[in-house]
Amino acid sequence: MARPRAFDPDTALQDVMNVFWKKGYEGASLQDIEAATGLNKQSLYRAFGDKRAMYLAALDIYEKNIIAERIAPLVNTGDSAYDRFDTLFTNAITARTVNGDRRGCFLCNASVDQAALDAGTGQKVQAMMGRIVTLFDGALAATPPFDRDADARRAQAQALLAAFLGLRVLVKAGIEESALIEAKDAALAPLRLVAAA
Repeated sequence: MARPRAFDPDTALQDVMNVFWKKGYEGASLQDIEAATGLNKQSLYRAFGDKRAMYLAALDIYEKNIIAERIAPLVNTGDSAYDRFDTLFTNAITARTVNGDRRGCFLCNASVDQAALDAGTGQKVQAMMGRIVTLFDGALAATPPFDRDADARRAQAQALLAAFLGLRVLVKAGIEESALIEAKDAALAPLRLVAAA
C-alpha cells in the first residue's frame, strides 16, 4: 500500500496565502490552490478546511510572517517616531519600485475584496487592524509629546494606519514614486514637526 504524500503544512499554507494575495478570494480557484501547493482538494480540505477557512488561515499567516516583518522598523529601533514611520512608509513604497511587487497589501485587498461580504473575514480584518494600531501606538509612545497623551496618541495611530493602508493601495495601483513620496511626507508631517521641535 502506498504511503500518503507527506507535506509541510506551513509551506502549503504559505503557498495558499500567495494565491489569495495575488488573485483575491473570488479570483482564486481550488485548481489554483492545488497547483500552488501540489496538494489535491481532499488533502487541502483535510489540512485546512474549506476555501473560506483557507482564506482566513492565509490572513493569519500574512499577519504572522509578512506584517510582522514589515512592521519591524517600529519595534526594533530606538529612533524617533518620525524615523520609525518614515522607514515603514518608505519600505512600502520601495516594495514595488525595488522588488517589482504589485500585489499590494493582502490585508488591504481582503478589506476591499471580502470584509463586507463575509462576517468572519470582516472580524479578522478589524482585529488585524486593531493589532497594527496598537503597534503604531507603541511606536508613538516612545517619542514626546505622544508619550504623555494616550488619547492623542491613539488618534494619531489611527490616522497613520489610514495613511499607511492608503499608501499600500496607491503602490498597488502603480502610482508614480514621486507622488507616493509626497503622500508619505504629508502623512508624516505631524511627526516630522514634533521631531524638529
